[in-house]
Amino acid sequence: MSKLRPRIVVVGSLNVDHTLRVPHIPAAGETLAASGMLTCFGGKGANQAVAAARAGGAVSMIGCVGEDDFGTRYIEELKREGIDTAGVLRAAIPTGSAFIAVDDRGENSIIVNAGANHAITEEDIEKHAGLIRGADALLLQLECPLAVVRRAAEIAREAGVRVVLNPSPLSAEYLAARFEVDVLIVNEGEAEQIAPNRNLREAKCRHLIITRGAESTLSVTEEGVTEIMPPKVTPVDTVGAGDTFAGAFAVASGEGRGDAIRFANAAGALATLKAGAQPAIPTREEIEAFVRG
Repeated sequence: MSKLRPRIVVVGSLNVDHTLRVPHIPAAGETLAASGMLTCFGGKGANQAVAAARAGGAVSMIGCVGEDDFGTRYIEELKREGIDTAGVLRAAIPTGSAFIAVDDRGENSIIVNAGANHAITEEDIEKHAGLIRGADALLLQLECPLAVVRRAAEIAREAGVRVVLNPSPLSAEYLAARFEVDVLIVNEGEAEQIAPNRNLREAKCRHLIITRGAESTLSVTEEGVTEIMPPKVTPVDTVGAGDTFAGAFAVASGEGRGDAIRFANAAGALATLKAGAQPAIPTREEIEAFVRG
């Protein structure tokens, strides 16, 4: 494995995010006036890919965008980040989109339109199996069809490639048909549904990481449970913080760093200090400085 620049392949979603600043998350039937709007690139898959690239990984993206202007611009943006886009397909349907309300506390509510993200198939994954087999780690989420995510994980595990899954957005389909991975990154709510007793066999992983916001991140392995405190920050916007954590962790653990979770905690915390998903993702230099501080 390349210690200096781990090869990370991300199979996942690419969305255009439309973020609205609101005083509070609207209730059913409530109309609110937004104080501002930001349109930027997002989607859990691409967020993780950008986070891994900025953290120092050699990243390749497998996903699907539309044959529209957003899709063209998205591919160009990924290339500017140094991400290999040979695995990004085009479909004759709109690029995926997300509509996000962020309140004054930095909390958010999100509505996602999958669009082209659901046009990718298992056959498309087979065509890029060589890319997955050549990786140091495969990074996955659940904004693409579950069959696609599962097949990518199978190819990776058959080749001895470490599989890191953030099973979000959590679905009944995944809970009924979960599959083996090496690392599972979840928040507290997801952990309660997947493995309430933090049982690795039940979670179908060798390493369970539970992020808990401002509270300690839990690292669960066969050796026991370790708590790692994240830095204390005052969030502006938590959109993309979990994706940033996952991308940074994939790189740091791929480098063999013993402080991979601390590194990822720092990256995730920094991502809450700016508005938007990808615009807020920190660089490696920023993460390292924050860790040292």
